[in-house]
Amino acid sequence: MKTLKISLTAIFCVLASVTVLSAQQSGTQNTTTNLGARMQMASQRKSQRPSAATIRERLLQRGASASPSLDTATLLDGSVPCNAPTGTRFNLEPRINATDQSATSIDFLLNGVSMDNDLIVQMANDSRGLAQSRSGYYVHRSTTPDCSVQFEGGLPPFQFQGDTFVGTSAQGGGPLVVADSGRNAFFAADGRTGSNSAGIGVFRASAADLLNPARCPNGTHTTAQATSCWMHTPPAFLDSLPVSEEAGEPFLAVDERANGSGTGAGDVYVLYGNDPTPLSIVACTNSLNCGAPALIPVPASTINLPYGGVDVHVTPTGLITVSFGLLAQDRRQPGETLFFTTCTPAGAPKPPACAQATVVAKVTNEILSAFPGVPLEHLNGFPLEITTPKHATRPGPGNGFTTFLVYDDCAGPFTSRSGDQLCAAGEVKLTISSDSGKTWSKPISVDIKAGHHFFGNVATDGSTGTVSIVYLSTEGDPNFHQTRVMTNQIAPGSTKLGPQERITSVLNATDIIAGGPGSAFLEDLGFGVASRGTGSVGHSRLYTSFNSSLVKGFYEKEPLPDLNNDISRVTF
Repeated sequence: MKTLKISLTAIFCVLASVTVLSAQQSGTQNTTTNLGARMQMASQRKSQRPSAATIRERLLQRGASASPSLDTATLLDGSVPCNAPTGTRFNLEPRINATDQSATSIDFLLNGVSMDNDLIVQMANDSRGLAQSRSGYYVHRSTTPDCSVQFEGGLPPFQFQGDTFVGTSAQGGGPLVVADSGRNAFFAADGRTGSNSAGIGVFRASAADLLNPARCPNGTHTTAQATSCWMHTPPAFLDSLPVSEEAGEPFLAVDERANGSGTGAGDVYVLYGNDPTPLSIVACTNSLNCGAPALIPVPASTINLPYGGVDVHVTPTGLITVSFGLLAQDRRQPGETLFFTTCTPAGAPKPPACAQATVVAKVTNEILSAFPGVPLEHLNGFPLEITTPKHATRPGPGNGFTTFLVYDDCAGPFTSRSGDQLCAAGEVKLTISSDSGKTWSKPISVDIKAGHHFFGNVATDGSTGTVSIVYLSTEGDPNFHQTRVMTNQIAPGSTKLGPQERITSVLNATDIIAGGPGSAFLEDLGFGVASRGTGSVGHSRLYTSFNSSLVKGFYEKEPLPDLNNDISRVTF
C-alpha cells in the first residue's frame, strides 16, 4: 500500500480540525445528496465584505502573514510574461475593492494573431457581474509576447421564447471555452437563468470578430460591446428547466476537422446531466443549429446515480470521447465508478450514436466537495475538490487511439465524528488505454513528492503527440496549504510518465482571501489546460489557467490577497 504522503504537522492540523468540523456540522442542516455534474456548488459567498482590519487580523491569527507567498511583492499591472514564475493575472479588474474570479477554462488558436503570437480566450466565474453575467471572458490579442489582457466582459444576455436569459453558475463550475482551429472561431457555454426557466447558453465568436476593434474594443466591455463580440452568430439555448431546478452545467467540445473532411466536421457537442436523468449529448452545427438530446447509455444498475464529473473531446477522426464518474447514492458511503464511452457523429443537428459506457476504474476513496458553509480551514484546504475524470487522446497504435485519463484520488481518507468522509491528502492518478478505451492500465500516482496533489487535468499537443498532465501541488509547503502548478509530460509514441516539473515556482497561499466572511482561496472546481503546436520543436505551447492570490487587491488602502484568474505558458 502506498505510504500516506502527509507530515506529522499536517496530521495534527487535520485531527484538530475534525472536532471543530463536527461541532459546526451538528448545527448545520443536512445538505442535498444530489451532487449534480461536477458536484454541487458551495453556498454563495456573502455579499457583505469584512473590513480590511478584520481580514488582516484573520491572516495574522492564522500565521498567514509569515507565508512566503503573502510577502511576495504584488505584481505590477501591464506587460507580464506568460511564463512568469508566479503566473500572470488575466483580467483587467481594478485593484481597489477587487472581487474574485474562479472556475477557469482556456483555449487558444495557435499563431492566431501572428507568428508565435496566439489568440487566447479564457473564461471564468466573475463576481463583478459584467454585462449582467457571472460568465466572464478575457481575451489576449496583443502583438507583443506578454499575456496582458486586451479586453474582457461578460457573456451577454439574450432572449429566447420571450424570456431574457443571463449568465449564472447554475450547478457550480464556470463557463467553458473551446477553440475551433478549422474555422478560426471560439465556442463558449454557460448556465443561463431567465424569469421563467433556466438552461444552457452556447455562443460562437469568430477570430475575425475578436481581432476587430470595431466589434471588440480594448478594455472592460459594456453589455452592448459584449453583444457585439459574441452575438454575430445567434446563441443557442438548451436544456430548459424550471428556474428552481437550475439547468445542468454544460460540457463542451468541437470537431476541428476541415469542412467536408468527414461526417461531423465542424460540429459542436454539448453534454449535460440533471440527476437522476442520464447524461445527455446534443449536436449543433458550427452556426449553432442544435438538435434533440441523445442519452449516453450506462448500465441499468447505475441509471439513477448522481454524476461526479464529465469530460468530452473529439479525436482527429471525428469520434467523440466521453468520460464521467458516477457516485454512490448515499454521500456517507465512499466510492465512485469512472466510465468511458465513444459516440459516432451523424452530422448535426442529428444526434450522435453512443456506445454503452464501460468501467475505467473504481475509486474506493473518492474526494467529495466540502459542505456548504463549512470554513476552508476545517477541511483539507480545498473545499470544492472532487474526484472527476479528465482525459485526452492521441492516434495509434494502428487505426485506434490511446487515451490518457487522470482523476483525483484520496491517499489519506478519514471519517469525522458525524460520519462524513473527508480527505487529508489527495493524489492525481493516471490510467491509460492503448486499445481505444476497451481496457485500462492499473492506475498509478502522477505525483512523487510529499504533499496534497489535486485538480488533475490533461491535454495532448496533436502536432507532436506530447501529452501534458497538469495539477496543483502543495509539495514544498510543510503545512500543505500553499500550491504551485506542476506538470508531467509523456513523450510522443510513449506511455511512460515523465518527471515532475514546475510551471509556477512561487508558493501560492490557499488560506483566507479578501472576500466575504468565510471566503477562501481555491473555492474552485479545477483549472483549464490546452496544448497545440506546429510539429516543430520549440513551437508547441501548453497554456494553463488557474486561481492565484499573489496579486493583491486594496481594501481600505491595505494590500490583501484576493482571488484572480491567472494564466501560464510553457513552450516545448
